[in-house]
Amino acid sequence: MKTAFSYFGRLLLFVIAFLVLYVGLSFLLSYIPTSDKSAKGNGSRTIYLFSNGVHLDIVVPVGMVPTDLRQQLRPASSTELLAFGWGDKGFYLDTPTWAELRASVAVKAMFLPSPTAMHVTEHQQVHSTWSKAEISQEQLDQLFTYILSSFKTTASGEIIEIKDAGYTPQDRFYEAHGNYSCFKTCNTWVNKAMKVIGVKTAIWTPMDKGVLRYLEEVR
Repeated sequence: MKTAFSYFGRLLLFVIAFLVLYVGLSFLLSYIPTSDKSAKGNGSRTIYLFSNGVHLDIVVPVGMVPTDLRQQLRPASSTELLAFGWGDKGFYLDTPTWAELRASVAVKAMFLPSPTAMHVTEHQQVHSTWSKAEISQEQLDQLFTYILSSFKTTASGEIIEIKDAGYTPQDRFYEAHGNYSCFKTCNTWVNKAMKVIGVKTAIWTPMDKGVLRYLEEVR
């Protein structure tokens, strides 16, 4: 019995130490920026980042989405922008609202490598709570190379929709590449996208604020 208590005591200390280190590094690294290669002036393209308070999406005007991808996504005629997010598949599909979050889902998402999904949401307008970045056409092309690489596709190159999984008629889920963990989260996916295209961001962050603090607010 004493051995069992000793084992669980060491395990508890390890978990506490890990959480303290994880939170500390997450906070520290979010304040260390990468270089900024964003486009300025004429001919630039504007992309947006949207956070629900925890999770980030990359939002792009419909007309800037590559034609082949846009045709596969089938946005409504009233849709002005498309938001792209990547995250834990179980969390996405089983937790439409925070009130429905189960501890088992959260623990699995954070500590066990788990399957992922792409979430695409239609928006009718830009919101004042969003943030934005001005980028060049070359950076936009790099961004969609990155986004497209996250979608799983069929042998013929078509993205794979997860049927009847959306929360509303304005959003859909798709099969994705990669595994989710506490080191590779929905926000590190966006953080990496910003690094890939040369937009100033944190060198690493699992938190939305670590990306948003370097961007201009729409207002």
